[in-house]
Amino acid sequence: MTKSATQPGFLHVRMPPQATLEEATPSASPSTAVKQAWFAALSDLSFRVPPGASIPFTAAGLLNWAGLATDSARLECVWGLGLTPETPAQVVWLHATEPVTGPTGAVGIWHTRLALPPAASGPPGTPSRLPVPVKPAEVVNDTEGFMSSLSAGDRRAIGASMAGRPALAQDLTFSPLGANVDLTGNWLGLASTTVIMYRHESVGGRDSTVNVLKRGYLLPFGFPALITTQTERRLDHGLVRTSVLTVLQPDVTYQDVAALPNGRRGFPFVRVRLNGPLSADVIDATDPLTDVGFWVRGPGAADGRLRFSLTAEDLRGHLVAFTAPLVFVNGDRAHGDLSAALAAFNTQAEKTDLPAAGRLELAPATGADPESTTVDVAVLRIGAVRSSASQADLEKAGRLAALPELLSVDARIPSLDSVAERGATGDDGAARKVDAVREDDAAEEDDAVREDVAARAAVHTLLLDKTYVQHGLTASRQVYAQLKTPVPVAPPVTASGGIAKLDLKVTGLSSATGLIGGDLVKFKSGTFDPAAFFTPPPDPPASGPPLPCPTRLLGFVDLTKLVPSVSMPPAGAGDGTDVPRMVTKVLRRQYKPPHAVETTLTWHPKLTPTREGPLKTTADTALDLRCVGLMNLDGSGPPVTEVRGELSRFTLSFADVLDVEFQRIAFTSKSGTTTSLDVKVGKVGFSGQLKFLDELRQYLPSIANGPRINVDSDGIDVGYTLAVPSVAMGVFLLQNLALSASVRLPFNGDPVEATFAVSSREHPFLATVSLFGGGGFLALTVNTSEVVRLEGQVEFGAAVALNLGVASGSVSVTAGVYLRLDKKGSSITGFLRAYGELDILGIVNISVEFFLGLTFQPPKTLYGYASVTVRVRVAFFSESVTMKLERSFSGGNDPSFAQAFPTAQPWRDRCAAFAPME
Repeated sequence: MTKSATQPGFLHVRMPPQATLEEATPSASPSTAVKQAWFAALSDLSFRVPPGASIPFTAAGLLNWAGLATDSARLECVWGLGLTPETPAQVVWLHATEPVTGPTGAVGIWHTRLALPPAASGPPGTPSRLPVPVKPAEVVNDTEGFMSSLSAGDRRAIGASMAGRPALAQDLTFSPLGANVDLTGNWLGLASTTVIMYRHESVGGRDSTVNVLKRGYLLPFGFPALITTQTERRLDHGLVRTSVLTVLQPDVTYQDVAALPNGRRGFPFVRVRLNGPLSADVIDATDPLTDVGFWVRGPGAADGRLRFSLTAEDLRGHLVAFTAPLVFVNGDRAHGDLSAALAAFNTQAEKTDLPAAGRLELAPATGADPESTTVDVAVLRIGAVRSSASQADLEKAGRLAALPELLSVDARIPSLDSVAERGATGDDGAARKVDAVREDDAAEEDDAVREDVAARAAVHTLLLDKTYVQHGLTASRQVYAQLKTPVPVAPPVTASGGIAKLDLKVTGLSSATGLIGGDLVKFKSGTFDPAAFFTPPPDPPASGPPLPCPTRLLGFVDLTKLVPSVSMPPAGAGDGTDVPRMVTKVLRRQYKPPHAVETTLTWHPKLTPTREGPLKTTADTALDLRCVGLMNLDGSGPPVTEVRGELSRFTLSFADVLDVEFQRIAFTSKSGTTTSLDVKVGKVGFSGQLKFLDELRQYLPSIANGPRINVDSDGIDVGYTLAVPSVAMGVFLLQNLALSASVRLPFNGDPVEATFAVSSREHPFLATVSLFGGGGFLALTVNTSEVVRLEGQVEFGAAVALNLGVASGSVSVTAGVYLRLDKKGSSITGFLRAYGELDILGIVNISVEFFLGLTFQPPKTLYGYASVTVRVRVAFFSESVTMKLERSFSGGNDPSFAQAFPTAQPWRDRCAAFAPME
């Protein structure tokens, strides 16, 4: 009450909580358990008292609001949503100012109802029955932590819609026990809103029916959708909530306002269709994506997110079916800046595999085969990018301010499987099986074929090349995709005759030729660098033998050092001469689907004239390789690989002691057959410390005129042996002399080995002069960097025999040295052998043999062996006795200084024994 005649006064009314927020349960699993509940805040009213007016300080006076204009109001009759009349000064409050007693004497609860003043055309003094327009006074942002009639997001969206167009309150009645509410909001046609329909009914501050209709879009594809949420009170379960998602437009294309960026290269689909569910019970707002929406949740998925079935169509008409979880983006945020939300979405999308099936053209094919850029899809990963259209245009067209983007795809690439190394797999390191192979269990052979096809059909993760996406195929030199994990492509060395091993990793795909290997950055810059194209040699180990080069000639020469870097043609395809050329071709019969994929790798460069280890090349040295891989798509047979190659006009120097000039080494290998070889050797000569043996070349026939060639599972031996006839000159006799040379090409990539031998252990040469004689052998095996094995033996001695008719006898003494040196160790053995025999009339025979051997084995072991054998034969009976003695001696380690001189005195004595220095 105010006493001022010039200033108005104010009457403030505060009412107790008028609403209760109660826990609701989903309709799919209603519960009778005790529910949580929160009371609303107090509701406040403020009335303007005219200047000079007075209000009696009585209950009736304080409740007589007639003639007082409402100045402000905050009416929380819906929990968390404070309301106020659109025009507070033009509303009236209807209630009794005195207690109302019924016929039975019961006093009614005081209550007041918000209404509009009497209409001019209505009965005088009768309030209008028209609904009262209300708008939000405050929206509470508290998150209750349990399901209720309205979520925090719902309240914010309703408040935003009310701010654009007031809701209509058919009934807003307040009492000490809570409010009765009948509230309706209709925001159809209102732009940038999420909630387009709203109906709220409650009695005594407790909700009875709440309906909310929200509009939005399903990210990332942009399907317009509605979510209808209904909460109703049931006598047995309390509040039960149902949310139903309805897809309004299940088929979307990307054109005009919704045109894909970069000429749709980042998303190679032109149409996406949502097959189902088009209407489904969902759980909304419990899995938010920033503040713009939420992941649609529903039954049936391990992570709770509802999976939608979709079909996408590319420009060539291929269909890809896949399933994906989607995000419901609220309508009021759908056309604005979604940058933060898209970043959060893409972070999750990169890790979310979308199972898929079908064929997809990733880029326009520029080669001869129109299907060369089409892959068999197994998994998609789809993200989203911002739309470049304006917010006004998006609102007008009803399109989401985001567009889909293909982040990566897991695909089967038969052309890659046909040439990939056995065991090479996709991104996760394990080859995935083909989904379906022609069922036929009639024969074990068919089972083996299908298992082999399935094992080879790995799934590889592909990323669209950024240069291609942003600037097109010309800028990327036809490269349109990268492999997340490079796949080794190396015809097995057993299939290449041991001549060459090309080890490259396929890192990308080209629309012109198919497979691309090596460093894609250099490839797209137009430079062919063998060191970047092929797998580079590993770093030398800290200890132990060096690791073999992945890409090598003859098992030991780094091929990347023999081929110069060159510029590539603008088309981005190798010419097969200086630059390897890989071409993929899909084979199909007329009017039938493709049945096989053929991949051809050709390369015939001229090598740089140089000396690389033991290999000597000239300007005429050339390498010619051709590898063809065939992958059957219909399961009719296992993958087939055919390798042909030739290395011509080169020289190998074995440990700088033996030079072999090769005219050519040619091979042809095909799956299921043995390797066919054609080896032609020109000149063989000695060098280095064995140069003096070069005079023997005139005795060595050309290998081409009759070499010994042996092919087994481990490698190829090419060699020859020259047996020198016995030479007799008077008392001198030389026999069993043989000279041999051989070269071994291992299949496992080990270095080439050459062996030079004079006679052999089994057939040593023999030389005698009168009663003196001896013999031996020598074998030397070397590879391109070291002596592998050295073995030799030389022995000499004398023999005397005497025959007197009735008796005869002989005595011989032999001594020699045996030497062995190999990777396992070395040893040297000296031996002495004495033998005597006496024979009487052929009836009695007595012999005595003495043998003494002494072997030294590093580092400090000496092993001795001695034996005496006496044999006596009389007529038909014989007996022998052998006595043996073995000893080994090992020299210990040298004593340390502390052990040799435990005190100072021994050291002084030692020093005193030497003359003093002057």
